[in-house]
Amino acid sequence: MTEPNDILYEHIGQSLESFQWVAEQLDELLHHGADLLTEALLNDGKILVCGMGSSAALGQGFATGMLSKFDRERPGLPVLALSGDGSLMSGISYDTNPNDIFARQVRTLAHEQDVLLAISASGKAPAVIKAVQAAHDMGLCVVALTGPDGGDIATLLEENDVELSVSGATNTSLQLTHHLILNCLGALIEHQLFGGEL
Repeated sequence: MTEPNDILYEHIGQSLESFQWVAEQLDELLHHGADLLTEALLNDGKILVCGMGSSAALGQGFATGMLSKFDRERPGLPVLALSGDGSLMSGISYDTNPNDIFARQVRTLAHEQDVLLAISASGKAPAVIKAVQAAHDMGLCVVALTGPDGGDIATLLEENDVELSVSGATNTSLQLTHHLILNCLGALIEHQLFGGEL
């Protein structure tokens, strides 16, 4: 019979393994992704973030940290979570197509100097896929957080895009690892833009 502590240790162990994998395998890509996002902000662009379900929640948390702060007091940074307005999303879904909830916002709000930050554990969320396609149509680069094989999103990425694909993680540890990656991106962006303590 499985004991509660066994479940606890298993989940913690899986998450620690996934975190260690990120440190060993994604360090260069994390820096590349942070550089891309930072460059957009330096060029008076913004970061547009999208994801479905728990990925949407992660994206909204990232946007909050960028508009407020991660590790230090500093000016707010222009990051927009495309999942943040339920009325807007339900209106787009009703009037056009549920899979257009992010793509329509990208086509309406994005400028060429912006970057799309797309989060999808499966890499197969139709609304996120369409957002990536819309971003490319608008000339935007994409930073994508995906799961083990990247799904359909990986096949859409172009040479200047960055994919942060987490391998060998369960769904639970994958979400935690995406959270870690977003926190790392936020900390790297803060460091690049503001250096030492403000």
